[in-house]
Amino acid sequence: MTEERRGLHPFFVYGGIVVAAFAAGIVIFHFILLPIIFGRADIVIVPDTRGMPLPVAEEACRQRNLNLIVVGERYSETVPAGYVLEQDPAPSEGLKGGRTIRVVTSSGVRLERVPDMIGGTLREAELAVENARLRRGRVARVFRPGEGQNLVAAINPPAGSMAPNGSPVDFLVHMSGEPRLYLMPDLVGKDLQFVRERLERGGFHVSRVVTRRDERRFPGTILSQIPPAGHSIREGAAIELVVSTVD
Repeated sequence: MTEERRGLHPFFVYGGIVVAAFAAGIVIFHFILLPIIFGRADIVIVPDTRGMPLPVAEEACRQRNLNLIVVGERYSETVPAGYVLEQDPAPSEGLKGGRTIRVVTSSGVRLERVPDMIGGTLREAELAVENARLRRGRVARVFRPGEGQNLVAAINPPAGSMAPNGSPVDFLVHMSGEPRLYLMPDLVGKDLQFVRERLERGGFHVSRVVTRRDERRFPGTILSQIPPAGHSIREGAAIELVVSTVD
């Protein structure tokens, strides 16, 4: 007796056809009919214009049939002037063609006018710098015989110039009388930034910093100094330092 080869039961064949048709119907409904019914056939993806120059951002929007308007401007220390800082709607959102993207652009680093401090005391100059939203930088002292007030003789950047917000202003101060004498402290092993700030606030001038590769030390660690520790040093004198680097 010969055994017949059995095929798929018609139920499964018809069932597969129905499932496939149903799935195709869902795809057609969601991706073709719905956009037509609700007017979303011209939906575009919002480009990311942040960090772009304004003309480039405008072109990126134009290519997607979107408009761009600038609704504000803000100072930025990291984004150059004329570049986009923020946008609304957010990048990658869906938006109907012809709609508008609102952006805030950078006006660059805020600049402050350096006040005229020449002829004033160092304390007066420090207050003027603070009020101008700048900060005290290095202070060099030059001694002259006689009595009188210690007055600011020069500043850098010069008075009336524009400097970035928070940037330092250096002073040259004429000191009356003779400089005081100190013993040079041991600076080896200390952090350059910490030491430099305190030396200059104490009336000394770090005139030169040399770097030397030393992977055993943290970068910026003082390796040697001139004058050496224990030597006499006059107020306002220059100090040279060698510091570590890993580069």
